[in-house]
Amino acid sequence: MGKALVGFILGLLVLPAIALAVVYTGRFPIHATAKPPTWERRVANTALDAAVDRAAEGLADPIPTPSEEDLLKGMKIYRDDCAGCHGDKGKPSAWGRNNFYPPAPQLADRGVHDPVPNIFVIVRDGVRYTGMGGWHGEMPDSDLWRVSSFLHNLKTLPPAVDSVWKAAPASP
Repeated sequence: MGKALVGFILGLLVLPAIALAVVYTGRFPIHATAKPPTWERRVANTALDAAVDRAAEGLADPIPTPSEEDLLKGMKIYRDDCAGCHGDKGKPSAWGRNNFYPPAPQLADRGVHDPVPNIFVIVRDGVRYTGMGGWHGEMPDSDLWRVSSFLHNLKTLPPAVDSVWKAAPASP
């Protein structure tokens, strides 16, 4: 029992000391172009999912059945304000994919499987320690809900909206 207790106490002291030594000696990686290790992605994604679930509790999607007009507006917002980092239909963002730590998810071809309120929370509040800034105050909440709804419905867009999505985006 005594050796186990000593080992436990040493573990509590030695591991943080090693972590502090890595940080204070400049050995902690800082490059935005590095690939996050698997353990870091898992820990970060678990924490993000739990925090977003908690922040989205009680939020009700104000447009549970989005109209074609809502989806088209959400698509325009996505193309104007999100595609630069998250990619457009058939055109992933090399910059967002390669120069962010962690890389910006390429949403245009895979969609988002989270509930609309969870997507809204991420769009509204951003994600700390990533390049994802919060859009709260930058545009009306109604537009944040529209782009969230568009992303949630990306794989099941009505034919008229899907044909616009699949068409080449307008040049700036």
